Amino acid sequence: MSLKEWLDCYVRVEGTSLRVGNSRIERSWSFASGHAVNVSIFDKNKGEEWLAPQSDSPMFQLSGLSYEQQPHAIFISSLVANDYGISQPYLQTNVDIHLEAISTMYRFTLKIYSDAPFIRHELTVMPVHHFRSKVSLIDKEPNLVWTEDDFKTNRTLSPASLQLDSNNKHNYTVLSDYCERILLRDLHCRWTSVQFLDQTDTNNNLVSQETGLIYVREKRNLRGNLLFLTKTLQERGLLIIKEGPTELGIYGNSRMEFQFHGKSLSLLGTGVSEADLRHNVEMTTYGVTVGVYDGTTLGGYDLLKTYHRSLRAHVADRDSFIMSNTWGDRSKDGAISEAFIRKELVAAAALGLSILQIDDGWQKGATVNSVDAATKSDGGLWSDYYSGDGDFWEVHPERFPDGLTPIVSLAAELGVALGLWFSPDSVRDFINWEKDVATLLLLHRKYNIRTFKLDGIEIRSKLGEVRLLNMMRFVQKATNGQVDFNIDTTAQKRLGYFGQTQYGSIFLENRYTDWSNYYPHWTLRNLWMLAPYLPSSRLQMEFLNVDRNTNNYAEDPLAPDACGQVYAFAAAAFSNPLAWMELTGLTKKQMGSLTTMIQAVKPYHAEIVAGQVLPIGDEPSGAGWTGLQSICSPTHGYFIIFRELHESDTAVMKLWGVSGEVNVTELLRMDVKDEVFVPQRQHQVTWKSTQQGDYVVTRPAPFTFVMYRYDNLSVSI
Repeated sequence: MSLKEWLDCYVRVEGTSLRVGNSRIERSWSFASGHAVNVSIFDKNKGEEWLAPQSDSPMFQLSGLSYEQQPHAIFISSLVANDYGISQPYLQTNVDIHLEAISTMYRFTLKIYSDAPFIRHELTVMPVHHFRSKVSLIDKEPNLVWTEDDFKTNRTLSPASLQLDSNNKHNYTVLSDYCERILLRDLHCRWTSVQFLDQTDTNNNLVSQETGLIYVREKRNLRGNLLFLTKTLQERGLLIIKEGPTELGIYGNSRMEFQFHGKSLSLLGTGVSEADLRHNVEMTTYGVTVGVYDGTTLGGYDLLKTYHRSLRAHVADRDSFIMSNTWGDRSKDGAISEAFIRKELVAAAALGLSILQIDDGWQKGATVNSVDAATKSDGGLWSDYYSGDGDFWEVHPERFPDGLTPIVSLAAELGVALGLWFSPDSVRDFINWEKDVATLLLLHRKYNIRTFKLDGIEIRSKLGEVRLLNMMRFVQKATNGQVDFNIDTTAQKRLGYFGQTQYGSIFLENRYTDWSNYYPHWTLRNLWMLAPYLPSSRLQMEFLNVDRNTNNYAEDPLAPDACGQVYAFAAAAFSNPLAWMELTGLTKKQMGSLTTMIQAVKPYHAEIVAGQVLPIGDEPSGAGWTGLQSICSPTHGYFIIFRELHESDTAVMKLWGVSGEVNVTELLRMDVKDEVFVPQRQHQVTWKSTQQGDYVVTRPAPFTFVMYRYDNLSVSI
């Protein structure tokens, strides 16, 4: 029985089985026991089945919900949604499993995107009365599909066990908190887990990998948000994504990780504990995505790009920008005033920046970071902003006596958008999230603010995470997706990289020459490491005023001023660059060279970040040859090559999806510190690869770079 068809996506019920899919992938489950059991993950392109036929293990398990509790009934409904205008449209299927004995329902939600080789799912627990009040939100009444009479009440569900000697039985434990479990068909597979770290104030090694082979008697725990599985005897790949924060921000009863028991793979940690269920409100687990690909490295990266661009449909005017924020010069809020922002806007327009963002200090209330914090009886706030007189989020009356209207008008006149800093109120698990929504909507509607930096976030529980996401979603819904959030990931427990961050970009790091923790090659390295897994359009990478605090670096050969101002910008150019500085503090020479560089990059920037940005060359260390490539189509793209502090003026590099002859056009280069050369007439030349598939590249001196467009003559993608 077909319940719903939309484009190539479908939902079908066959007996006690549920089958969903599209033209690329299909998944199916048995509900014969009253609970979902994985039956199939089928790659339609390769004609490949990934699951063993003998699995009888429940697909998911939440703490506090026993599988001894038989469902009273299961309803299924479907609708087409787009996450309040943020995502590509998808077919959403809700499988509502009613546990009448405990007056609870859990909703198994599936999301299928047209022609996309992945399927997403999550689980939401809600009181039955709450569910009934929301039935009208779906496009039709849910279908009663199965009742308790359809279930095999005597069926025993048990996880697949390992064959172990008695002296090894301690290695086996029954899991009680997981959001996916599959039994793989093939033994001969290699796994690669990718772990991410945020809280970048204290972390600068943000990506790590672990790899190995499946062993039938092994129990192994792997940390991370991504798990790539590839078959060793043929090119086939399976990708599992944990849609949650990094290990530094997870909640629930268990660490969020992948666990192998032989060929049985579980995704531990739903993020929802038994205590969370007592709040009597909706609680949604961390999400899971399962996708299929061709088993190659580039194929896995392609799948991730499709995934991200499905969750956040790329809009060039919104998702390509160069922003400035004055906080990087450590004046805090001491410099902020109408006169100061007017000068900053003029400088931003001269450089060609898209957005000027006013950080902490535009508002009447003082935070703990304010230069005036010591004079306040409360020492400044970092939450509980609606306490006292409740006027914390009014515009600062002394710094902006006429409100923000004059600078909003000037910004519009200069062609620069105005953005604001905002701190969601973390007090009591974001109890004031609806007040935050009202504040943000007022600022958006009164001043046309479309970009808000979200800072000061402290997620202390799953309930807090749910409310924070509610805040972002309600703003998106009310503005039809017109507001963009820069989600700060520098400190405290936050959403990480895969924790429902599709409502904006990631403000990755605070770096300061005042503290000697800014180096251009560190910025480049973090972009280089993250780019395979996250679209570079989702990353704001900073560049600072390299002439500040030069004494702090003494004779350091990799110091920012040794690289130069233009080189610092170039390190961030294949992301959405953030001028983390007071623009009015730049010298005339810095302004001139930066303006030339930015104006030279801007004609290509939107296409670069719309493409698939991948690392080339060596991992940036400050002493090698490195770069980035943007694949814009199978036939063309861009790349930038950096010679760091390396003795050789020649190196070899491979390009993704390119081999043999390729036409290359130089767009700009820097051969001498802070002197940008832009050819008056572009000249195309043909490069030929070596027998090893490398291309020979040259740069005349350390800390120089060159940017090219390439046109592929021998497509191999």
